[in-house]
Amino acid sequence: MRPLSPRERKLVAVLILLLAVSLVLTLVISPLVSGFTERAARRDALVQSLHAGEQRIRSLAALEAEAERQTGEMRALFMAAPDAEEAGELLRERIETAAQDTGGDIKTSEAMPTEQGWARAAIDVRLSHKQLAALLARLNALKPALAVDTLLVIADDALTNSRSDLLDVRLEATAPFVPAR
Repeated sequence: MRPLSPRERKLVAVLILLLAVSLVLTLVISPLVSGFTERAARRDALVQSLHAGEQRIRSLAALEAEAERQTGEMRALFMAAPDAEEAGELLRERIETAAQDTGGDIKTSEAMPTEQGWARAAIDVRLSHKQLAALLARLNALKPALAVDTLLVIADDALTNSRSDLLDVRLEATAPFVPAR
């Protein structure tokens, strides 16, 4: 092999220098720059997440007010009572009051045991056809609403007296309730 001329040595030195610079760029500077860009992207994502969290925090008061409004609306749809027994008594009183307001002769009324979240009551009353219609209309208009589960109508007096308008009625009703605050 022959010795290199000064010009060739300069070219080889420049090539070695270029190779060293490209290796430094590839192995040291490129990962460094990509690390900066990755951290900048992560920082942007965290800033967006922070802004979204701040927006949620600012909206908490509005969400809480909406939840309170919806809770109030829900409580308007249900009876409020401390427990199932009290709810049954409250329902019994409501039905009994409606029967008295229509002029019925109340024989018995009772709060009945039921499952959680429901109140159940029954009433035995003596009334006329018109009074029965008025009672059912009044129960239908009550707020919070109730459901008449059983309506048993007995017209024993009509067997002995065809002009008798009196009915013996047993009415059982249920209504949902929520625990009172």
